[in-house]
Amino acid sequence: MSKFKSCCIVDDDEFFAFQTKKLMKVKDFCQNILVFSDGQDAIDGLVGLLIENIPLPEIILLDLNMPRKDGWGFLDDFVKIPLSQRENCAVYIASSFISPKNLKRTEFYDVIRDYLVKPLTKDSLQQIIETKKTPC
Repeated sequence: MSKFKSCCIVDDDEFFAFQTKKLMKVKDFCQNILVFSDGQDAIDGLVGLLIENIPLPEIILLDLNMPRKDGWGFLDDFVKIPLSQRENCAVYIASSFISPKNLKRTEFYDVIRDYLVKPLTKDSLQQIIETKKTPC
């Protein structure tokens, strides 16, 4: 049985999204996987779910560097969603590099659970499973 009902990948790197979806299926990580190529499409898609009374994904893997709306812009919009509609949703930054500036900036968003370095591995997914179990 899957660990999570749904998750979301927000990343403009098609190869990363493909590989991560494949890894999630092998690990039986979640039942449904949504993929968006930038922050604006992701916000629009998530708001669309809420309009249809569909709960937000439990896990969001978020890249920071994307066209149109980057990860920071996504986060700024995401935290405007009422807490009651996003309280079971945890955001994990998925970035190709660790920047002290970015790490510091993540402290301003209580929805961020962890900062993961790409590419994700089975251990990365296990880390998500473990940190999602603990309260924010």
